[in-house]
Amino acid sequence: MDENILIENAILAFLHHYPDHKWAVNYAQLLTRMRNEQLTLTKTQKRGRPAKRQRKKETPTDTTSKETN
Repeated sequence: MDENILIENAILAFLHHYPDHKWAVNYAQLLTRMRNEQLTLTKTQKRGRPAKRQRKKETPTDTTSKETN
């Protein structure tokens, strides 16, 4: 596990149990700062190579029925 997850969990537990504490506002600000930093640090992982569709044999163009109604 990442240390940031443990710290975030501890802050959330403190805010849950002591919402009226004098440090609650500071901890809430710290939590939002940590979450903003995590968002800027995470990147979307790119795939190794682009997916390509399987090539199938081309069907003949004369396969449509030529019935008249």
